[in-house]
Amino acid sequence: MSAIKAISYLLSHNSNLIAAVPAAKIFAGQIPINTVLPAVAVNEISTTEYLTVALNESKVTETTRVQVSVQTKTYATQKSILELVRKALPNTHATVNGVDVDSIVPEGAGPDLRDDDANIFMQSRDFMVRFSV
Repeated sequence: MSAIKAISYLLSHNSNLIAAVPAAKIFAGQIPINTVLPAVAVNEISTTEYLTVALNESKVTETTRVQVSVQTKTYATQKSILELVRKALPNTHATVNGVDVDSIVPEGAGPDLRDDDANIFMQSRDFMVRFSV
């Protein structure tokens, strides 16, 4: 959950992104049904823990793949918000919202998706977050 905590914080405190998507519409987990779009969801895909031979370190380093998904009402808005997300998450080496972040590295964008019945355009971008707990 630490990677989600750091990514959600960076997104919801980025002035350019929240001008397009209010911070209240940046969710850890699923976007609630009936949310007025645009909205952003932040989800954990996988986590790898780096173990030492002694297995007695006071801090453990983990790398978590985090997926940031954008849902909008137009394709152009989907693309512009996904670009704002990318820019809001630069490679970071700092304490972010209490999380000791070693790095945030973009891992590419997923496919364009849409729900024609609901008129929703969707796309996600993955980030690898390395941090210590």
